[in-house]
Amino acid sequence: MCGQKISFSGYVYRVYDLSDTQFVLARDMVVSTNFETMIVGFLCNSNEAKNFKDGTWVKISGTITKGNYHGDIPLIEIDSIEETTIPKDTYVYPPDNFYIPTSSLLYNSL
Repeated sequence: MCGQKISFSGYVYRVYDLSDTQFVLARDMVVSTNFETMIVGFLCNSNEAKNFKDGTWVKISGTITKGNYHGDIPLIEIDSIEETTIPKDTYVYPPDNFYIPTSSLLYNSL
């Protein structure tokens, strides 16, 4: 997967311990029949990151690399980023009926 090019859109989402050049390119994923959602996305890195406020919808193109955020994770090194309009359907959906949210696994193991 490292070295693969990717292009997609989402909104800028940050947590307190990301650097000034990082953000999560996020979407809200529907995880239940009563329309509960959770934030999913990719950690991204760009010198232009500070130019985009949280909640701004952007379209990015970049390369998947190996990153580190509390352990090894995929990281998108952004080649291009631009503000975009909010899509008609802002949600993403689990790939199939067998999807189990990671948070459920964590709660069950405590």
